[in-house]
Amino acid sequence: MAPPLAVPTLRSQRLILEPLSSAHSAGMFALWSRPEVCEFSGGARDLEGRPIRLPAQTPDDSDKIIAFFAHGAARGVRFRWAMLTRNDRSFVGAIGFNALGACSELAYHLRPDYWGQGLMTEAAVLAVNWLRQRPGAVEVEAFVEPANLASVRLAERLGLSATGEAEDGADRYVMALDA
Repeated sequence: MAPPLAVPTLRSQRLILEPLSSAHSAGMFALWSRPEVCEFSGGARDLEGRPIRLPAQTPDDSDKIIAFFAHGAARGVRFRWAMLTRNDRSFVGAIGFNALGACSELAYHLRPDYWGQGLMTEAAVLAVNWLRQRPGAVEVEAFVEPANLASVRLAERLGLSATGEAEDGADRYVMALDA
């Protein structure tokens, strides 16, 4: 098992990325209760491996996602940042890594009322730049459903390329971190 992660707070022109915690419960519910957010997200499981109901029907549903990633950070294997606006600290989404290692899997979700503003690109650049500083990190990957055109464009904008491989209906995109 990897050592616990000391997840840093990152800042860009418009965003603050801070380690996801129970303090973000209301924002996570606002995110995960939206069917359009869940459409391409795949399933989620709690700490015991049980499916989490998505779209979230209650804050308890989305709190299980927070607990899953907090536990992953404590084990040094995965985590999420809460994405907050710098001007008023509004919760707009979450970004982080489903897996950390030589190849780390980037994953992200944004509240629909913030789509189309370039916020996820801004957050993803911060996340990938953070990953570049991790010892042993060689590449980043993302799994994107082909019908999720905004995520396809984001992966390409970040410099990730389709590999021709797929997992659970999602295409694998990858980029070497020395690129």
